[in-house]
Amino acid sequence: MSHHKSIQEEVAEAKSMFPAVNVPTSTPSFLIATYQRTPYTKIKMTLTFPDGYPTHPLIVNIDQDAVVPPGLKKKLEKELNTVAMEQPTQQVRAVWERLISFVDTNLFVPCWKELRQCVEMVQKSDAAAANSKSKQKQSTITLYDSKGKIKLSLHNEAYYINCNITIDPAYPDFSAATGGKSCLLELTSTNFPKTITDMMMTQAQDIVRRMQEGLSPEKAMNLSNPVKVPKNFHLNIDEMKEKYKVRLTKDTISNIKHDTEALKKVTDLRNKEASSVRAPGDNGYVDHKALAKERKDARRAIQKLTAEEKAADEQLEEKELAWKLEEQKRNAGYYDVYIPTGGTITPQPSLYVLVSFLVQKVKGLVVEMCPCCNKRVLPICPDELKSIYNSSKSDKKAKEMRKMKPYRTYCGCWYHKSCLNTLLTEPPFGIECPNAKCGRRVFHPEWPGDVKQLEREWAAKQARLREIEDAMGFL
Repeated sequence: MSHHKSIQEEVAEAKSMFPAVNVPTSTPSFLIATYQRTPYTKIKMTLTFPDGYPTHPLIVNIDQDAVVPPGLKKKLEKELNTVAMEQPTQQVRAVWERLISFVDTNLFVPCWKELRQCVEMVQKSDAAAANSKSKQKQSTITLYDSKGKIKLSLHNEAYYINCNITIDPAYPDFSAATGGKSCLLELTSTNFPKTITDMMMTQAQDIVRRMQEGLSPEKAMNLSNPVKVPKNFHLNIDEMKEKYKVRLTKDTISNIKHDTEALKKVTDLRNKEASSVRAPGDNGYVDHKALAKERKDARRAIQKLTAEEKAADEQLEEKELAWKLEEQKRNAGYYDVYIPTGGTITPQPSLYVLVSFLVQKVKGLVVEMCPCCNKRVLPICPDELKSIYNSSKSDKKAKEMRKMKPYRTYCGCWYHKSCLNTLLTEPPFGIECPNAKCGRRVFHPEWPGDVKQLEREWAAKQARLREIEDAMGFL
């Protein structure tokens, strides 16, 4: 009995010292406890008291779950069991103290599995270069668990990009600590041109933002595309009309009644404008002054009513468009996961997706081929690429350099400027991306997206060329 009492007293003392530890089950032979810094750092443990405790130390077992992968489970069990063996008494208190300290000071706990995957991915990305005889600098990833900071240095041939990623304490959710970003990305140095780095960093951070709102990695990637579809490009209107039919709600019925009343007012005013105005008395002559004034007042009333109705219609169209876009997002799976209580959206882990995106862009873009000419999009020398972007001269060499300027299209492929211009401005128009792995329609905001407009411009250009040829032939 004294043995049981001492264990109960020890557990009671530990609970009073660490009230944040939840103990749903406690018996003389074992106890189950959980501790969490945030909902995404919850760790569950089982402490078993063997015969002869505390001479024989307690046994710590950590539950493996979504938060605790096998690697973290093994690390914690080894560390906490060592603490128990080194402590002659009050082992429960010592184990809890070490666990709380680990969870509170290590900001990588909620992304432990992702972090391991990120380290392996960066190491594998340099495997080919390490096996070759090239002097290419190796990519590295350095971790600072107490600060929740990751230093990422990515290299490919002569190009590099160095950046920091700070994990929010509430990861995969966000807090004010990182400005509302579950993974805060900061560029420290690079030899890519600013235009390219801005595009990469903006899209990378936008992917994180969309995933902390609940999107899947695929949808976050698609919706974060930095190249937008041209405004004059229209999707399949018939399909859209069929998919998003007008809803018959109280608002639409009310608007129909309102439109009917407005049309009646306009009809009455037009009738009034068209009618004659008789002067007082029975002599029957027309008071032209009164007639002109009443007609003028009627026209003004019609114009005012028409303007008000137009504004109301525009507001209604905006409201309906917003609803359609929201419905489109839902049908497309924009909101992937919902928390049943309150209807809020479950944040998705984004660290591995973020690092994978950066590795892919730095490793892939450097050696990417233009789908039209099948030549490297980026020159081998980074200084030459900067010259292409910064050149403002009008001589022949500068013009030739600008033709090789890299352009990223909506489909995600990179082209030389001259190649993209030929692809978009010469028939056949509306062509798919020549990249065999892509096959999507090619768009860029600097070129019209309307096929008919492109056809008209090309026809006008051909007509001008024929006129010049005719003039040359005449001379």
